[in-house]
Amino acid sequence: MKTIKSGARTLARGLDILELLASAARPMGVTELGEHLGLDKSTAHRLLTTLVKRGYARQEPESRNYALGAQALVLYDAFQSQTGLQQVCRPLLQELTDLTGETSHLAVLSGVNIVFVDWVCTPQVMGVRTVVGRSEPAHCTALGKAILVALPEKQREDILRGAALHAYTDRTPVTLDELQSDLEASSIRGWALDNEEFLLGVRCLAAAVLDCTGHPVAALGISGPASRLSLARCRKLGPQVLTIANNASRMLGYAAQKEKES
Repeated sequence: MKTIKSGARTLARGLDILELLASAARPMGVTELGEHLGLDKSTAHRLLTTLVKRGYARQEPESRNYALGAQALVLYDAFQSQTGLQQVCRPLLQELTDLTGETSHLAVLSGVNIVFVDWVCTPQVMGVRTVVGRSEPAHCTALGKAILVALPEKQREDILRGAALHAYTDRTPVTLDELQSDLEASSIRGWALDNEEFLLGVRCLAAAVLDCTGHPVAALGISGPASRLSLARCRKLGPQVLTIANNASRMLGYAAQKEKES
């Protein structure tokens, strides 16, 4: 039993390192990684050595810092293949960008963050750019809030209890009461709004994509400069984002299952 518990703890620590590397904006040193995760340097180094050997992490030759390895792409490809999300949602993302003129995104929930799995860039000169695999906090992004509000209450509460509600701008919700109020408004509308809460000058809106059981497997939405994506325009485009997200859910079997149950 002791060996099983020790193995589970080692696995958890290894996953913690992978998640930190995925969310980091740059490669990180072993000491920095250990400090972030509360690990001593020797433990962090041992885990990183294993991850490098398996290809899930890589070490920069000059700085000796660590970043995600190519093997992480294998998991991403398997995820895409098994869920069918990209195949279903890619044409809908293009439709959303064509309809709104803004960059469209598809993201999934990973812990207390969202991870971008696909996007279609705006044709306009000024617009929001991202990369597949980028991680952002769920509590102050429209994509994250759209997924959170669609989760079962107990699961949502468990996630939020473990979230550090960091203030990225002066509009970021930093208390559970503020966030719960925001999520309630999102639930009533059917779509979530990021009103310059993660990046000043950028607004986003999104709606959840549900599988055949009604569980939110992703969210899709749009982002744009606040100067172009005004609150009035968000209120106009929100229902259109919801319609396209509902189309994705239908293609994943949600509507068909609801019809079967009724």
